[in-house]
Amino acid sequence: MSAGRGAHTLHEIRSQAEAWDGTLARIDRDAAELGALLACAEEIIVAGCGSGFNVAYAVAPVLQRATGKSCRAAHASDLVIHPDSFLSRSHETLVMVYSRSGATTESVMAMDTAQAAGHKVLAVVCYAASPMATDADAVLVLAEAVEQSVTTTRSFTAMVLAGHYLAAVAARDEVARRAMRELPALVAARMADFEALGKQISEDPAIAKYAFLGSGARYGLAREAQLKVKEMVLLPADSYVSLDYRHGPMSNVDEGMLVTVLGSQAGQGYDADLIRDMKGLGGQVFALFNRSRAGAACADYRLDLDVALGDDQGDVLYMPALQFLATYKSLAVGCDPDHPRHLSHHVELTEGDGLQSRGE
Repeated sequence: MSAGRGAHTLHEIRSQAEAWDGTLARIDRDAAELGALLACAEEIIVAGCGSGFNVAYAVAPVLQRATGKSCRAAHASDLVIHPDSFLSRSHETLVMVYSRSGATTESVMAMDTAQAAGHKVLAVVCYAASPMATDADAVLVLAEAVEQSVTTTRSFTAMVLAGHYLAAVAARDEVARRAMRELPALVAARMADFEALGKQISEDPAIAKYAFLGSGARYGLAREAQLKVKEMVLLPADSYVSLDYRHGPMSNVDEGMLVTVLGSQAGQGYDADLIRDMKGLGGQVFALFNRSRAGAACADYRLDLDVALGDDQGDVLYMPALQFLATYKSLAVGCDPDHPRHLSHHVELTEGDGLQSRGE
């Protein structure tokens, strides 16, 4: 392993406590304004590209549960290409657009399209001096989550946490807000354990393909874990809604497959059955739970958070171990997780859709 390879990515994963603390503090400072913006909306669309799109899948279900409003995830390009399929003509829609750079072409265009249709846009970005931060109706700048690595790690978790915390702000749920304020301390206390577990799994040479499974908001986290492997490791990886994996994809399970189940408290019995089934097919299983039951005992690798947080409040704690898994596997196979092949910090399209760069 060369001296500097992966250094930025590893630092950014390890420093998530500071990024999360800054994220929560920023929202607290602007809670009244942000809460009013969410309260005025009749429906909410959460949009992005790449990791930002995965954030949308992790945030929209939580917003709907908290606010009772219709909330759904959309790819930023779909708002541009198919606006009538997403932007209502009869409802006041708030479009939340996530972009680490604040300059990704499709995300900027989605914001412009929504505003041209008369809807308000909340941009969640990491850079204050970005087109989205400048032009959105409201902006949340997560400056503490800025990254040098091309690969998103702490920016992803900070954006997910921001969405979940905004849901609690919108619902005026002080219990949930107090619980989530404990997350920076919790991730700091467990970071060494997360790193050791991710590194341990990465060192298994038999694992050559990956499936990440999650239900509800955890599907967005599963998608992001898949993206980390695809970007950094260049090995086959898929993500699915947990119980959909039986509907065809499990045909790929064998001794070289790591099936990762991001468990929920609501679906714990279903998840335990799924783990047993995947073990029965010969696969290796990584089970992540908060206070798992005996059904996960047969998993090859387990992460039990064992924290007093419910579904959607503490699930972001799953991500560091998955990020470490991908990073150390990347190093083991000779890649550089700081600079994945063919990728750069964000996507910019030229006229005629010429691809200039890729990342988010």
